[in-house]
Amino acid sequence: MKHFTLLLAAALPTLALAQVGVGTSTPDASAALEVASTTKGFLPPRMTATQRAAISSPATGMMVYQTDGTAGLYVYSGSAWVIQADWYTNTGTPSSSFALNTPAGLQSGATANYGIGAGALNALTTGDNNTALGYDAAKAISTNGNSTAVGYSALSAATGSGNTALGRAAGSAVTSGTNNTLIGNQADVTSNNLTNATAIGYAAEVTASNTVQLGNSSVTKVNTSGSITTSGSIGIGTTSPASNAALEISSTSKGLLLPRMTTSQRNGIPQPPAGLMVYNTSTNQFQGFSSSTSLWLNIDPTETYGGATASWPGEFDMQTITASSSLSIESISARCESLETANFTTASTTATAKIYAGVFDQNASPQPTPLGTSSTVTVSGAAQFRTFTFASPINVTSNSVYSIVITNTGGTNILYVSQSGANGGDPYLGGSQFGQSGLADLLIKIYATGQWVNL
Repeated sequence: MKHFTLLLAAALPTLALAQVGVGTSTPDASAALEVASTTKGFLPPRMTATQRAAISSPATGMMVYQTDGTAGLYVYSGSAWVIQADWYTNTGTPSSSFALNTPAGLQSGATANYGIGAGALNALTTGDNNTALGYDAAKAISTNGNSTAVGYSALSAATGSGNTALGRAAGSAVTSGTNNTLIGNQADVTSNNLTNATAIGYAAEVTASNTVQLGNSSVTKVNTSGSITTSGSIGIGTTSPASNAALEISSTSKGLLLPRMTTSQRNGIPQPPAGLMVYNTSTNQFQGFSSSTSLWLNIDPTETYGGATASWPGEFDMQTITASSSLSIESISARCESLETANFTTASTTATAKIYAGVFDQNASPQPTPLGTSSTVTVSGAAQFRTFTFASPINVTSNSVYSIVITNTGGTNILYVSQSGANGGDPYLGGSQFGQSGLADLLIKIYATGQWVNL
């Protein structure tokens, strides 16, 4: 027995320097210790939180199982004991750590919370629907919910609900404030208890509740390809525009510059609203678009009577025009009269007017749909201008061609008086009767809503 004891003692140093296998005689060459079993587990030291904290100078990577408090497997990270779900610390300087931790005070009633990062949601007890990603993200939230913090120290001091922060230290000054949105590196509030305040951009700081701040003081331009709308007031050069002003411009060194364009460019504006203003560089005048109804297209007053064209029941006369601007036609007036019958008694007839886009072709199949049809007009007696009114204004676009078709709907034919004179039968340019150039135009006046007037 004495010789066996000496032999075992001599062998122990050799065994300690090699691999140790428990449950296996061939431990893996890369393992200092391999425990193998299909029926038993590995049991680390078990102790209370007080006992764990009493371990003197624990080595990084030391592992124990805590039996009280927030029970679980704890690993010493080199600076703190961390309960384990996932833990990784790199070897760089300084190190970065990644952890998924359960807050020590979390209660079973808290639902739908997600925290990833050392300190993330660390104070949570009963709050619901919080999400935190990053070191110390939303670490102070306890009983409130509906907050989202993404980034190092984002919402780190916030205790209120409904806050959203994205970026390093975003919203770090928020405490009891609620429903604030901070997006960008160091985007924040200047007062800790704001509500519904938004800051977007690097170091953007919003100063008041119900306010949106775009960028910090270094931002000098805000571009958009769309529209900016508001139901309140917009201030340029002032932070407090008058409440009864939709737009207030304040300056002692700059003026207001309206859009500058030629007459042709102005006429190309599609369906301008009433009140639209421009500076016309062709006439060097300020001009505005008026919504009042007035005569838009008129015959040349120097023209003289040049003849007439007849249409029988069901027939029509057509006049094409080229719109010189974009507006809305409300009515047209055409010079016409009823035709005397064979026994030289004066008869009456009825007619309607229609407007078509492009040149009207009566032989087209299917027939085009008119942009609008006027009320029926009774024509009786001598030649005069008679008005055909449309139920709804007809929008026309600058430089586009349109056809005005007047149809005899009564039992007697109707005369339409044409013109030839100083302008060679063309009292208004850009049109032709029956779609043929060189013939006299019908005598038509057009009344429209919306025209450019000098201011």
